[in-house]
Amino acid sequence: MGEKIYATEPAAAGALEEYGNHIVQYSPEYSLCTGCETCSILCGLSHEGFTGPGNSRIRIDLGTRSMIHRVLACQQCSDHPCYDACPKKGAAMKIDDNGIVYIDEVSCIGCGLCARHCKFQPSRIAMKRDKVRKQWKAVKCDLCRDNPEGPQCIKWCPVRCIGLSRDSLFAEDGARPAELDAE
Repeated sequence: MGEKIYATEPAAAGALEEYGNHIVQYSPEYSLCTGCETCSILCGLSHEGFTGPGNSRIRIDLGTRSMIHRVLACQQCSDHPCYDACPKKGAAMKIDDNGIVYIDEVSCIGCGLCARHCKFQPSRIAMKRDKVRKQWKAVKCDLCRDNPEGPQCIKWCPVRCIGLSRDSLFAEDGARPAELDAE
């Protein structure tokens, strides 16, 4: 059996076609992530009401030597390998009207197949204990689909280094993202 080949973060407008709308980190020319983890903290607060290690649906890869930090979130792949791997698809793993794949934690059995089938390394799906700390459940970025204000990580990022892929630095005209010009 061959070694699994992992996907890489989309780096150009053409590469975005195989992914749905998702969280992207802007190029260092626009804004540099400071590694403050505000996005991770707000993710936990908005979904769970509290924050702590492993409670976020996004991850921050802190580049301790390079000091270049990476924000890792679900890329909402158009072929949905996590959805296809779920034995309870339609119950635990769902796709909403906007094409966002999300996890219904109540129905999730915690098998971890979705996390193992993620195209990315590290996996963009995390396993955590449920609210009563009894069973493992899968969690992943769902773009704060139940929040009318949208993704809280984007809203509260103090250096504005992240945004949505559909209205981000990949604009056809090469213009700077509008949200970066707001201040």
